[in-house]
Amino acid sequence: MHNIKDIRKDFIAFAKSLEKRSININFENLQKLDELNRDLIQKKEALEKEKKDISKSKDENLFKKSKEISKNLEFYLI
Repeated sequence: MHNIKDIRKDFIAFAKSLEKRSININFENLQKLDELNRDLIQKKEALEKEKKDISKSKDENLFKKSKEISKNLEFYLI
C-alpha cells in the first residue's frame, strides 16, 4: 500500500513507476480527490475549532450557532 503523502511529493514519478507494472490509474482524478479531501478536512477542523471557541465563551446567544455547527459536522462524519 502506498502513502498518499509520498505520492503527493511526485505524482509523475509514481505514475511512471506504476506504468512499468502495467497499472493504469487516472492520476488527475486521484490528485483532484486528494485536494478535495484535504479541503474538507480543513473545513471540518475549522468548524470544530469554532464550536470549541463558542463553548468556551459560554454565551447562550451563540447556542443556536453551535447547534448548526454540530449539524454541519455530521456531514463530514459520513
